[in-house]
Amino acid sequence: MKFIKIYSLDDHVITIGPYTIVTVDEGYAAITQDNGSQKILDGGHTHLLTHQKWKFEKFMTLKIQTDDLERIRAASADNIIMSVNSTVVWRIKDVKVAARLASETMSTGGRSLSADITKLRKDVLKQAIASLASFIGSVNYSDSFHIAAAAQRKMASAETATQVVNTMDVNVSPTWVEPASTSVENPLFDPVGMSEAVVHANAITNAYGVEICSINIISANPEDPTLTSSLSSGAVASASALQEETTARGKAKAMKIEAEAGSITLQIKSEAEAKAALIAADTYGKSTTVKAEAEGRAEILRAEGTKKAEILRAEGSIKAASLLESSKVAVELERIKQSASALRSSDKFFFGQEPEYMSNIVMNTQSAAVLTTD
Repeated sequence: MKFIKIYSLDDHVITIGPYTIVTVDEGYAAITQDNGSQKILDGGHTHLLTHQKWKFEKFMTLKIQTDDLERIRAASADNIIMSVNSTVVWRIKDVKVAARLASETMSTGGRSLSADITKLRKDVLKQAIASLASFIGSVNYSDSFHIAAAAQRKMASAETATQVVNTMDVNVSPTWVEPASTSVENPLFDPVGMSEAVVHANAITNAYGVEICSINIISANPEDPTLTSSLSSGAVASASALQEETTARGKAKAMKIEAEAGSITLQIKSEAEAKAALIAADTYGKSTTVKAEAEGRAEILRAEGTKKAEILRAEGSIKAASLLESSKVAVELERIKQSASALRSSDKFFFGQEPEYMSNIVMNTQSAAVLTTD
């Protein structure tokens, strides 16, 4: 036995005589050549290349890549030159196709290639620039991309809002009418339009195993300074139109809120007055009923009191008469008292000499002679 060499197991590629140990991390793939036949080793595993002619070539990343596209000068549909800055997001979709058609995999001198995918990256960026230029060439800068066109749409919306406010009936609650939706003001930043550019690019890149996820424009400015100055004026006009539109919408909404508040106030006031009248009527009816019931009960009590008093008087008279009847002296005294009360101070009487004649005169008016003088 003879000691030759120590190998570190931390390395991703370890060559031991005719054998090669390859450890591939997740998110990567390993390109190998087995007697000239390409074999792809998946990530997340350790692989053993079992003979001298099965060689490791390079690692390829499967991660999403984001690259800046070079600043380009592109002409719009109306021949206006614009300077455009943009980015592209892409990834390797099919490692086998990309390694076979677009990536450098064959090394010379027995050395493995770098993990960088320089050639594939250049191909992707060139195709992205071509698709972006094609998209910009389809944009009519004067009609749709120009910011003044957006200002015209804003002014139309503001005029619609003003017409709605001016035609409102004062007796009708105002209703806000939203203007019809318009197309995207700047088509270069339209997701739908950019999607078309991505589809155009993928029609080529998918052929060598690459998928472009998105192409994003960061800035697009005309190179002509005069045109830039015109755009500045258009921007000021657009801002003014937008301010007018915002003011008109605010006034319309304020009128709507005020009308709704007035309507609610009148409704609440009417309900409160109706409830107050109902409560007053209910209270008056109850008080009248209570008063009538109280008066009726008082009359009943007075009638019952009168009845009981009359009964008591009658019973007293009956008892008095019974007592008088039981005593002859009392009867005679009462008779004299009643006879005296029948005489008036102006009455005149003539009496005879005999006492018996007195009773005939007092008790028998038919036999008494009464003379009345003035």
